[in-house]
Amino acid sequence: MNSDKIGILELKNDPFAIDLASKLTDLPVDFLSFTDGPVPVSTNYRVVVDRISFRYTYLKEMVKNMSLDGTYVINNPFAAAVNSKLVEAKVCQALEIPYPKSVVLPDPALQGEAPAFVVEPDWERIADEVGFPCIMKPVYGYAWVDVYELNTLAELKACYAAGAGRIWLVQRKVRYDRYYRVFCIDKKDVLFVRWIPRPLGMGEYLHTDPWDTPTNRARVAEKIVRLNSCLDMDVNVVEWCVDNNGQEWVIDALNEVPDMPKERMPPEHYWWIVDRFVACVRDRMQGDHRNKAVFEMPAAQGIARGGGVQVS
Repeated sequence: MNSDKIGILELKNDPFAIDLASKLTDLPVDFLSFTDGPVPVSTNYRVVVDRISFRYTYLKEMVKNMSLDGTYVINNPFAAAVNSKLVEAKVCQALEIPYPKSVVLPDPALQGEAPAFVVEPDWERIADEVGFPCIMKPVYGYAWVDVYELNTLAELKACYAAGAGRIWLVQRKVRYDRYYRVFCIDKKDVLFVRWIPRPLGMGEYLHTDPWDTPTNRARVAEKIVRLNSCLDMDVNVVEWCVDNNGQEWVIDALNEVPDMPKERMPPEHYWWIVDRFVACVRDRMQGDHRNKAVFEMPAAQGIARGGGVQVS
C-alpha cells in the first residue's frame, strides 16, 4: 500500500473538498472515481475522505472493501451503516443522553404484505405516550426531509397511511429555546453552532451564543465525544436543543456526512471545521490506524470517558 496517498470521494467542485485539498498540498491527493476491477477489491490509498457514498450503494460497497483492505475511511463505512433513529436512541440510552419519547411504526405496506408479523398500531396508546403536537420522521432519514409536525390523531393516521415504503418514528415535540448543531471532529474537538433547522439543507447557521455556563457546555461536549467514540465516527454533527425548562435533548445523533455550507456558515466556524478535519486526516496518515468493522454497543452505564476533549 502507498502509505502517503489520500483519496477524496466527493464532487470536484464541492467547496469543502476544495478547501480540504488546498491544505494538503504537501501530500498526494486524488479525487476518486471507480471503474471495473477484480474482486476482492484492493486499494493503494492510506486515507479516504468519503463525503458522498451515503447516496449510492455501489460507492458504499467500494469504500467498505477499501477499508477492509487497510485504507482508513473517514467516516468509517461500517459505523455509518448503523445510521438509524432506532440505533441512535439505543446508544443515547446507554450513554445516558436525553432523547425525546419516541415510538417506532412499521412500514404501512407490511400490514398487507406480512399480516402475520405486522398489525395496526395502537393509536390511542401512541397518542397518550407521545402527545400532540408530535413529530413524525423516517427512521432512515437525513437533512430534515419528510419530517412532519402533526397536531391531531387524525393527522397522524393520515400521514402514516400515506408513507408506505418507510419505517417511521413518532416523537414527542420538544419546545426548544435554543437549537444547536454540535460538530465533533476526531472524537475530541467540539464546536457549538446555533442553528435554525429547516429541510433540504436550508437550515440557518448563526454565530454561537454562550451556552448556559461553561460547565454545561463541557458536560454536553463530553457526552458527544463519548457518543462519537462509541460509534467510531471521526466526524459527526449532533443536533442538540434546550427546552424552555433548561432540559437538553438530542434530536439527531448521527450525521454521517455533516452539511458544511461554506457560503452560509460563519467563517470562523467553517475554517475551524476545515482545520480540525485536516488535522484528523494527517493523524490518520500516521501509524497503523484501521476502521472498526463491527459496531460495539456500550455497557448500560456508558463507556469509559476519553481524555483531551476540546470545546469551542
